Amino acid sequence: MKIFSYITLYVVLTAGISGDLYAISRYEILYSTQQKREAAEVEISIIDNRLKIKNALVGSKLEIYSIVGVKVFETEIKYSSGEYVLNLAKGYYIVRLKDTVRKIVIR
Repeated sequence: MKIFSYITLYVVLTAGISGDLYAISRYEILYSTQQKREAAEVEISIIDNRLKIKNALVGSKLEIYSIVGVKVFETEIKYSSGEYVLNLAKGYYIVRLKDTVRKIVIR
């Protein structure tokens, strides 16, 4: 989740006692911040029948769908990084983890 905020900077310039040079400048800077846990992108990889997850948000739901849209696997993420053994037939699947969606192939 990105949060955009404004920072306002004031720059004041003066030139000695006489005050010949005086300027006030105001700069507004747009910056974005992210929640600490969402800063790193979720990494999903598969080797044989093992699905590896990195940088996942604890408590989110991991869902795997067949290519025709049938849910074949679901679990709750208990650790930010982990490995899950999948007992699925060879083929193409869609992995969904919160807002991250990836296509995987089990060979």
